[in-house]
Amino acid sequence: MPAAVARALWIARITFLEAIRQRFFAFLFVLGAALVLASGAVRVFDFGHSELKFIADFGFGGLFLFGSILGVVMTAQLFFAEIDNRTALTLLAKPLSRGEFLVGKFLGAWAVLGVFVAVLALLLAAMLGWRAAELAQLAAERRLSPPELDLAGLGLYALLQWLRLGVVVAMVLAVAAAARTFLFAVVVGALAVLAGQLQWLSQELLLKPADAGLARAGLWLLTHLLPNLQQFNLGDALVLAPHQVADGTLPWVFASGLAYVVAFLALATFLFRRREI
Repeated sequence: MPAAVARALWIARITFLEAIRQRFFAFLFVLGAALVLASGAVRVFDFGHSELKFIADFGFGGLFLFGSILGVVMTAQLFFAEIDNRTALTLLAKPLSRGEFLVGKFLGAWAVLGVFVAVLALLLAAMLGWRAAELAQLAAERRLSPPELDLAGLGLYALLQWLRLGVVVAMVLAVAAAARTFLFAVVVGALAVLAGQLQWLSQELLLKPADAGLARAGLWLLTHLLPNLQQFNLGDALVLAPHQVADGTLPWVFASGLAYVVAFLALATFLFRRREI
């Protein structure tokens, strides 16, 4: 294993262990799990097949909401803890580059979010599978078609959300690398996530078929400076209607998400190298 990779993984391991010990992680973890499990309370209402969509949307929303809060606050806290405690000076005095330091922080925070996504996705799969089996039995008694549910699609959706949260972590690291305070990094990071959620609106409003040449290229660049976080919202299509996902959609979403992660980590490294610690 190359020495640079080993050093980055060492930082990632320390970051992961530090993050899972935080009470904030435990609080959001329990809150997110409770929200997913609470979605089963709707079974007292006879929503028919649409009940699965309600449970799924409830779980999808909770996963991204609490995952984003965790990604923004945890990443900023882990970064500024090293800066404020002056441990970054000790670490960077050794043969550890600032780029390796940031990559390690990213991998550690992303691994924590991976655990968060995996557990909540498993809970949601259990809730959906349990209720789908009950609805299928009711449908058979009434001679109706059973509801569609693709748990493999839920696994793909969980991977997409992990990647989306990876983009969030990379964005927050880029902000933290230039910020001077923890609060500023959290506020700007949260605003960046919100802007990413609304980025598709700028594409619809600014990019018009009539535009051409340099004007369209400039507008395209302007509307793609922040990632379109809405493109990861394929939960209903993957889980409840798997045949509705267009060919090429998943590879494009995965490729664009990874590209944004690399781009924001490169920006974070560029900014951090010019920062006085």
